Amino acid sequence: MLRSIHAECYKVFHRLYFQVSALLCALFAGGMVFCLYLIKTEAGGETIITMPFAVAALLFGMVMGVYLVIIGVDMVFSDQYKFNTLKNEVSFGVGRSRIYLSRWAAALLVMALLYLILVAIYSLASLILLGLPTPEEAQAMYGVGVGRCVLNSFRTLGLYTLAALPLWLGGMSLALACYFLISNSTMAAFGYMGILVALPAILDKLGAYVNPFFTQLYHLTLIYHMNELALGDLDWTKTGTCWLVGLGWTVLSTAAGLVLFGRKEIK
Repeated sequence: MLRSIHAECYKVFHRLYFQVSALLCALFAGGMVFCLYLIKTEAGGETIITMPFAVAALLFGMVMGVYLVIIGVDMVFSDQYKFNTLKNEVSFGVGRSRIYLSRWAAALLVMALLYLILVAIYSLASLILLGLPTPEEAQAMYGVGVGRCVLNSFRTLGLYTLAALPLWLGGMSLALACYFLISNSTMAAFGYMGILVALPAILDKLGAYVNPFFTQLYHLTLIYHMNELALGDLDWTKTGTCWLVGLGWTVLSTAAGLVLFGRKEIK
């Protein structure tokens, strides 16, 4: 299994797709900070836009992770039905569970690396362009010293990442199942977005106009909990709920993908 994961990661990391995606992540992170820098420049001397503020602003982008996981999945899967990669592996006797789980692990590693690149570039750019608050500004805005306010901003980012991680895993697992079970990659991507976005919206409307039971189902969707995270006020209860829901989607999606892919005829 480890050799299969290593082989999948080797293919992905040496592919232009990954290199371009990593570059785009870096440019996007730098571009966001540059926009904050322009706002700070226009505001003159009186502004709260410093590195701790920029890091805290990343929390509002957490919800995008559940959409962006499809990039990592698409990168790992890479039209394998189109190029008969899966058919060749199965024909040579590679177990289908091994094929499935090795790609799951590779997708996770790819997404983790892209996330680290984005956060690292964003933090470094915010330090260079926005700078740190003065001791007086730190006391006025955060009630603590400069070092403590920087640590607090990264601590908050870490806590929100901890809460969002299982939801991202659930989305990644669902997307991978779609890619394994739907032979066309474009249709697989639309299928994932349909389950992720359209299904919760339908459940929400059914709960409002048909039966409250559908509202309870809506509260078990990934999008609902990602939106709840975006509202702030994170506590350990909300984090625990995110883990229960996210791991539930991860386990169910992976189990369904394994079973159905094991029975799927590969043409």
